[in-house]
Amino acid sequence: MKKDLSLIILTYNSEKDIYDCLQSVYQHNDIGDALEIIVVDNNSTHYAEMQRTIQSLYPDITIIANTSNGGYGQGNNVGITAATSPIICIMNPDIRLIMPVFKEMLHTLNQEDNILCGGKQYVALNKPSVSISSDHHAPAIMQSIGNLLRRKYDKYDYRHMWLSGAFFAIRKKEFEQIGLFDERIFMYGEEFDIHLRIRKHMPHKKIKYLPHLQYLHLMEEREITKEYIYKQLLSDIRICERHAISARLCLRRKIRALKINQFIHRVLCWSKSTPTTTYAHTLQLNVLKELYETI
Repeated sequence: MKKDLSLIILTYNSEKDIYDCLQSVYQHNDIGDALEIIVVDNNSTHYAEMQRTIQSLYPDITIIANTSNGGYGQGNNVGITAATSPIICIMNPDIRLIMPVFKEMLHTLNQEDNILCGGKQYVALNKPSVSISSDHHAPAIMQSIGNLLRRKYDKYDYRHMWLSGAFFAIRKKEFEQIGLFDERIFMYGEEFDIHLRIRKHMPHKKIKYLPHLQYLHLMEEREITKEYIYKQLLSDIRICERHAISARLCLRRKIRALKINQFIHRVLCWSKSTPTTTYAHTLQLNVLKELYETI
């Protein structure tokens, strides 16, 4: 039976997430048998056990085992290549669906003017997370106050902003035409790179933000470390350089934007600030300054 949408979930030592993720997909599947589910594993330590469990619970799922961990982009590309549907949906294993979303995504991307769409992510019920962001080389004021206002009022401009890559749908044919995921990017920043390539090669295509489609992204469980921030920023720098965007300009504007954000949290929203927020801002600013001095 021909499928309308292929859902790709990449795992790497994701046993604590994948089962609840899949359960939420089946619970909120609003397109029935038109949904194809492909789990790609990047050589997890306990892959064999995970495979047996998934197959016993969901025998209709296709499971593909990579013999090595080639990174986020490479693993997802394996799943996309195997997919049989014209619409691809990328989902991280720490995503939890809380409402039906697939029918709306299909409707949006069956309109040929649209190439990619995504919804609004929450880290907990009634606690929105970052779903839209300004370009890394955007002016500092846009990355700080502009981001806060756009997120608050769900205002998205695909010409200058990008959607979270944790959960999104994209037309397969057009994605193939712009080169799928860049496998040189091992992890972090893939969505920014994809948005830049869409604008460059298919400027007539639209990227749609659907804030009424909501989902959970369990990001609060991640530990914010210097290494984690460093890897994210280093990936951002490499992406900027590949698109002929000045890395120093990006870092300089990020530093200014973060200082503005610190001011907003400290002075204007002091009652809502938390030790975790303050620590994360300070750590990120320190890493930004270190990187700026090295390039």
